[in-house]
Amino acid sequence: MPLLPSLLEWIQDMNWPISEEVAELLLTFPKEIVPLIKDVLATNDDVWKYWCLEILVKRLPKELRKEFKVDLIRLVERSTADEKLEELDEIAYEILQMT
Repeated sequence: MPLLPSLLEWIQDMNWPISEEVAELLLTFPKEIVPLIKDVLATNDDVWKYWCLEILVKRLPKELRKEFKVDLIRLVERSTADEKLEELDEIAYEILQMT
């Protein structure tokens, strides 16, 4: 669906108006958002990564959360200083415990 990448941008800051509604909409396309979230995890935008993990990945079906295993392990074992400031290592650990 061509609009999904643009909608995902609303998750960059969950304080924005309608961001929660957009997250709910994105979660209705779970398989389609997996590669988009992986793209976000490859960026340096640690706040966006935080929200993707906290708001989207945690709420994906278990079989789709497993697709993030490599990314999550990297965050737990080799987070950058900035990723640690955003507590991405802790969120990644929580999600790994859910899979």
